[in-house]
Amino acid sequence: MLSLPEQAMLNLEQARDLRASGYPYREIGRRLGLTSNQLSHIRRTLKRQKAASTRLRTRRPDATDRDLPVGQSVLPPGLRKLLKALGYLTLGDLADRVADPDLPGLATINGIGPYRLQLIRRMLDHYGLLPGSDDLQAEVEQLFPEFGDALPATPMPDDF
Repeated sequence: MLSLPEQAMLNLEQARDLRASGYPYREIGRRLGLTSNQLSHIRRTLKRQKAASTRLRTRRPDATDRDLPVGQSVLPPGLRKLLKALGYLTLGDLADRVADPDLPGLATINGIGPYRLQLIRRMLDHYGLLPGSDDLQAEVEQLFPEFGDALPATPMPDDF
């Protein structure tokens, strides 16, 4: 059986998928069996995430998911505040820390235990920023830091 925070993150992930499929929030609440408070929490969280993405892409059209701010992610407020205080301002910063074999894992930081680490990994996995995913831009930036800003934001077609 899942703990309450784990169930909340699972509900959030399922609601995100249903919302992307075009379901209204009322139908999402019915399908997942959510209370009105749980549904309003999911609505606020998804709205905050979408607003951050829209603001970022309005300011910088070439921005990627790596540039999304941690402070406006789907993570719980205390974890967002802790990560910002530690200097992780974007999802790319977090992804780099998780991917770096020379640094100890995020779980060694005070205040980030296995549950919070799981939340971070799920969020990075949603955006495709975990080390095992196809994050080509991060790999190129790691090998050639001077080319980090010169990469195209749109993926190239497969036939090249």
